[in-house]
Amino acid sequence: MRYIDARALKKAMIDKDIKTVAELEEKSGVNRNTLAGILKGEGTPSYETITGLADALALDGETTGRIFFALELA
Repeated sequence: MRYIDARALKKAMIDKDIKTVAELEEKSGVNRNTLAGILKGEGTPSYETITGLADALALDGETTGRIFFALELA
C-alpha cells in the first residue's frame, strides 16, 4: 500500500523556510484544505497538486516520489 510521507514533506517545508500552510498555499497554488489533508498523510493528491508542491519546495524527482509514493511496509 502507498501513502504520503507527511513527515518528509514537513521537513522539505522547513528546509525551504516555509513556516505555514498559508505560505505553502501561496507558493504552490494548492488550496489550504487540500494541503491540510496532505500534511496529515491523507488522500491521494492529483498530478497538479504533486507538481505544484514539488515546484514550490524545489524537490527533485526522487524526493517527490519518496514523499508522495512511499510504500507502507506491513
